[in-house]
Amino acid sequence: MSRMDFIKTIVPYAQRIQKKYKILTSFVIAQACLESNYGQSGLAQKGENLFGIKGSYKGQSITMRTHEYEKGKKVSIDAPFRKYLSWYESLEDLAQLYHNGVSWDKNKYRPIIGETNYILACKKVQECGYCTDPNYEAKLMNIIEKYELYKYDKVGNKRLVKAADIKEESQVYIVKKGDTLSAIARRYKTTVQSLVKLNNIKNPDLIRVGQKLRLK
Repeated sequence: MSRMDFIKTIVPYAQRIQKKYKILTSFVIAQACLESNYGQSGLAQKGENLFGIKGSYKGQSITMRTHEYEKGKKVSIDAPFRKYLSWYESLEDLAQLYHNGVSWDKNKYRPIIGETNYILACKKVQECGYCTDPNYEAKLMNIIEKYELYKYDKVGNKRLVKAADIKEESQVYIVKKGDTLSAIARRYKTTVQSLVKLNNIKNPDLIRVGQKLRLK
């Protein structure tokens, strides 16, 4: 199966997810492409699992070797992953994860739901801590734009994507609890000095939750 064949196969599944769960089609397809290597990963082939969601699903799981990032370093581990009956079941389980969150934070992924701009959806999933890969957002964006996946972001005759006119919004970061200026600078490949200058910050050690920071 070619990459385009994979994309065409899951487009109708992803559009059903968008209509039912309000999660953008292009964003979900890009995640599936990236995390399953366009449906060719062992997990996608043996467990119908496109997103690397760990644990068990209706009592079914499969153990696979995977990569994680610990303190910025890539490591390999063996882990149990959910096993599904179909790719659509995998897509729907991801959508339910976004809606239901995790045991310690039911609203962890809420910012993704209802987002109609793929740039912001990619940005938000990174900020929500969905993936340990620091370049996850950029990789999703590259896939969406390379294969023009945004053309599938429609409900009826209404196009949802409005990327160009609000792209600037993706260059603003909202400070969260536990953030430091140095950590934000590392995450977005900039410097503390640059953030201080852009945002007229008098004391780099004092930033508040909810504060909006320009990144560029």
